[in-house]
Amino acid sequence: MKIVLTVIYICFTILGILLMKLGGNSLSLTFHQGINFKIGFVTLLGFLSYLFSFLLWQRLVVSFDLSYIVPITTGIVQIVILLIGILFFKEQINIVGLLGVLLVILGVVLMTIGKR
Repeated sequence: MKIVLTVIYICFTILGILLMKLGGNSLSLTFHQGINFKIGFVTLLGFLSYLFSFLLWQRLVVSFDLSYIVPITTGIVQIVILLIGILFFKEQINIVGLLGVLLVILGVVLMTIGKR
């Protein structure tokens, strides 16, 4: 069950970041003449996805060792977000970024093997 929650957490974190990127600059706060809060629908969905992932994160922190769950989930999220940026948003990656990705992958694999 903990693995399922971890996968759901990762999916909602990635979805939240993706939707906030797609929503662009639609968040607008005004506090001068009363409270005025505007947010685009896509950005709102991203915010809610990210909020849900945070609630799942609270559960994961209690269920796993911190030294295990934080690096692994963070590494997986970072790699998937990088791939989304490259594939969907046509972002560029240089050799240093590629080396960083390889090190993250190596770190996640080593931590997973070390946990067994």
